[in-house]
Amino acid sequence: MAEGSRFASRIAAFILIGANLFFMTLCAGTFALGLWAIASPSSLSHAIQTFGDATTKVLLTREFLDVQLGVALAALSMFFFFIALMGFYGAVDRSQFLLFMYSILVVLLLLLECALLFYYTSDLTEKGVRAGDGQLTHALRVTFKCCEHNYSSDASDMMQPPWSCCGVMWFPDNCTADRIFGQDCKQTISAWWTNYRAAVYLSLSALHIVLLSCSLVRRSDNAPPPVGRCNMRVSPASDPDDDLLMIVMGRGRVGWTGKAPAAEAGTVR
Repeated sequence: MAEGSRFASRIAAFILIGANLFFMTLCAGTFALGLWAIASPSSLSHAIQTFGDATTKVLLTREFLDVQLGVALAALSMFFFFIALMGFYGAVDRSQFLLFMYSILVVLLLLLECALLFYYTSDLTEKGVRAGDGQLTHALRVTFKCCEHNYSSDASDMMQPPWSCCGVMWFPDNCTADRIFGQDCKQTISAWWTNYRAAVYLSLSALHIVLLSCSLVRRSDNAPPPVGRCNMRVSPASDPDDDLLMIVMGRGRVGWTGKAPAAEAGTVR
């Protein structure tokens, strides 16, 4: 029974370490991009225009890459980085406090993400895309290949449609009413969300539930090391797999060897 519990704890630890290491790497990259946008938006825009694809070039323009965007990216990436670091270090060190706080934050993040997703998708399916949403509106039009019914091929309609109603090849001012996408954005996005809403919520919930379960399993493994004399060398006497995990993470722990009498327990050799 105890051996099965320790095995489950090790599996949970490797899942937490791998997942949070991935999130930490992603946050570090996002933080670097945020700092780049703060320090030199023009050079970041030049790099995107040089190495990005057609869609990235037209969506991440120089006007969009400003200091406010950089600050937002840096702040959000730091917030999520420290949450991932909490789960990573708690899994390695089996810290009761860190794993408990990580579990609470995972639950709160799940509730917050679901609430924001519900609010935005409800607004989007009811009102459709709006020009005031900026680059997000352009991204939705290009992704779903749709346009609002405000723009038509009727000759009496002299309003020029935005470039995203025709596609990236017509950026920035070459889109005309006879070139726009035939699908209405509100209907197209509503139909897509109706088909995939359950899958999106289930995927989001599954990710957080797995992380929550692993943190609770790892936290429950708080068995003390066997009673014996302390030896200041790394020894796999009690649990070879956990010792290997600690060595890999650069945290070789104190080993326990021998069966000492009660009077000698705790004596340092």
